[in-house]
Amino acid sequence: MHSAASPDSGGLAMVRWLPDVLPAQLDAVAPTLQIPADSSATVVCVTSDADHYWAESYSPAGRPIEFCGHGALAAAWFMLNEHKPDAPALRFINRQRTWQARRVASDVADIALTYARPRPLECEVPDFVGACLGSKPLAAAEVGADTDYLILEFSDAATVQSLEPNADAITAASQRAFIVTARADDDKPACVFRYFAPQYGDPEDAATGSAAVQLAAYWSPRLNVEHFTARQLSRQSATMQLTCHDDVVELSALVGYG
Repeated sequence: MHSAASPDSGGLAMVRWLPDVLPAQLDAVAPTLQIPADSSATVVCVTSDADHYWAESYSPAGRPIEFCGHGALAAAWFMLNEHKPDAPALRFINRQRTWQARRVASDVADIALTYARPRPLECEVPDFVGACLGSKPLAAAEVGADTDYLILEFSDAATVQSLEPNADAITAASQRAFIVTARADDDKPACVFRYFAPQYGDPEDAATGSAAVQLAAYWSPRLNVEHFTARQLSRQSATMQLTCHDDVVELSALVGYG
């Protein structure tokens, strides 16, 4: 996943097409794959059954990732370009969800993924957040179960960029991944964000499509638009396009070989 302006930006994924492996066997196979010891790439194992392609994502150490948007983008790009060049769209599934991947043609995206729309629930800002991030957000929302997401909205992009999270404090305080976000400081509909999940071995992710999917549902009513841009302010940076409808959200981005 990368941006048109910075082809080296975004996250890395290593896609392995394993047509002879059953979906139920992927968790056992993933840790046995020969992955370079110094690799920071997400490993995406793809196989198929009668109706879907299965795409399961793993950390470089072989740990399953429940929802990996940039891994799903990479799997879709690989399958649509290398194995199904005549297919306009493909259906994917994993242990958590199903989604559709399709080709798009624009300056800012070439793959789009469609997911069921998340439902963020506004909540009080938890007392522990200030100690975890060194700054108190304006608002908060929870998404999913206690091991899913906590969205924390700040006043501006500069504050999000300057945060220095305490990984130990986050791990001790909550099992939710922190998505810190703000409106972008420009005239176009956009948000910025960073993603912290040290509980799962990921102090700060480079490119987090799963977080962007949650933000599609969070920011669309606040920006009063269906389509907008999300910019991840990680060291590598990443840019994604988001579209939010009543029941689905769409995540799209540029994807290519590293």
